[in-house]
Amino acid sequence: MFPPGARQGHALPDLRNNPGTGPAASIDIILQDEQDRRIQPAIWWLLLEKAESGYKPSRYTSFNTRSDKLDQNRSAGYRPYRSSRCIVPATYITEGEGTKGARRYHRIEPTESAFALGGLYRTWLDKTTGGLTYSCSIITLPPHPDVRWQDMHSKSMPLMLPTDKPDTLHQWLDPAFDQVEAFQPLLQPRFPGNLRCVPVERPGNQREVGDSFIIEKQ
Repeated sequence: MFPPGARQGHALPDLRNNPGTGPAASIDIILQDEQDRRIQPAIWWLLLEKAESGYKPSRYTSFNTRSDKLDQNRSAGYRPYRSSRCIVPATYITEGEGTKGARRYHRIEPTESAFALGGLYRTWLDKTTGGLTYSCSIITLPPHPDVRWQDMHSKSMPLMLPTDKPDTLHQWLDPAFDQVEAFQPLLQPRFPGNLRCVPVERPGNQREVGDSFIIEKQ
């Protein structure tokens, strides 16, 4: 899965317009902690390691967290899933399918509202400066069985939270809510709304190269 972005004219309020950025880049997330609920820049790579100045992505790939790892005690996502969940807002995502050199890409966007992608975050304290660095990942599910999705990305799909269910979003962001069994229905591959899908040249160049189509809510 390629990173969230905002198309020109569709930027979300108070969020950066950062289409085409890849894993390990800085993206905006929505989180809630003991202080408040807010937008927070975070490195799109959950596991970081110390650098000469601050933190950098570790050698362990962690921009996505597989849903089947969330309940494994030693997995990177186990604790964040129970205490530091976040939302990654996006007006579209880009998915690819095919071998290197022949890979096909699609921009996928909800026909109403925007995506609220389910994510996890962590904080990293620099003991020298006292500064905090935030990192995040997006939870991925098994691919949806719809053949049109399989044609765009047969390996997985991101967790798309239902934007029309505010109570669910509140629970997701609440760091005190640790009854994660309540989230099991969310971890089933589904489309909470209709999706417009259009072939594009590549993630960094959203030039349309084919006809769009709609995948209905299911």
